[in-house]
Amino acid sequence: MPGNINNVMTAIDYIESHLHEKLDLETVAGAVHFSKYHLHRMFTSTTGLTIHDYVQRRQLTEAAKLLVLSDRPILEIALSAGYESQQSFTDIFKAMYKKSPNQYRAEEEFYPLQLRNCRKITDTS
Repeated sequence: MPGNINNVMTAIDYIESHLHEKLDLETVAGAVHFSKYHLHRMFTSTTGLTIHDYVQRRQLTEAAKLLVLSDRPILEIALSAGYESQQSFTDIFKAMYKKSPNQYRAEEEFYPLQLRNCRKITDTS
């Protein structure tokens, strides 16, 4: 298990340093030199989330922060969060935050869906 924790932390470090890119399991697995199947099992059992869910929640959290703390256009925020269009970003944002990016910005209250680590990963050995 300690090896899994270190490997998952390496994957998280990679994800965090590439949050503004399009990330998927295959990309992350290749970057950390594991098969996508092995990384998926390690990541999910250690964090409780799939890589897809972790990436999506982190990207949306960073986008939500920008909506509240900046005046950047929503399209620019959507593109910087790795989405190909404002509409695809709006659809996913609304599904996760239960309000549109415009509504979220107007309320001026930032709350994260996902911080850097989805839960404290500790060595239990």
